[in-house]
Amino acid sequence: MGIRRPLVTPPADAYLDAALPRLLGVALSLTGHRQDAEDLVQDSVAKVLASWSKVERASSPDAYVRKIMVNTFLSRRRLRSASELISHDTVTSDLHSVRQSFDTGFVEREHVWQTLSSLPPRERAVIVLRHYEDLPDAAIADILGCSPGAVRVTAHRAREKLRVLLGEGQAREGERDERSAGRSAYPVS
Repeated sequence: MGIRRPLVTPPADAYLDAALPRLLGVALSLTGHRQDAEDLVQDSVAKVLASWSKVERASSPDAYVRKIMVNTFLSRRRLRSASELISHDTVTSDLHSVRQSFDTGFVEREHVWQTLSSLPPRERAVIVLRHYEDLPDAAIADILGCSPGAVRVTAHRAREKLRVLLGEGQAREGERDERSAGRSAYPVS
């Protein structure tokens, strides 16, 4: 398949040529599935083209387009949760087990993707924008329409969930127990 681009004006065409690989990377990080990522990019590009004059006037076209993509992702998740009956994972579960047998590295990456996709969409968006796009909290807050403090809280909650889901939470609790077991309530002189 792939992403089909309509005929556009030369400035929009040049921008999309440069931005599509980045946008697909962000979309893949948000959705966790190539087909869903391509759909998200397609929907976002359609919105970008419909409002190209605003994109051109924006102080940072990339930030404007990222905001469109994240908002499209979040709204699609809300709409899909009310109407979708069969998940992508259910449909492709047999393919997933076949792929896992070929590459251990792939299995680990796939586990991280699945774990990331188990986060609520807003938390996933914060993690992707912070760690994949390497954006500061203020930029993420602007994209999500919240305060930088809310971004930090959301990122903290998401990281804690990821630690627990990836098994690091148990290791950290064990380390804390070992450290506190070596300490006494009374100082030893």
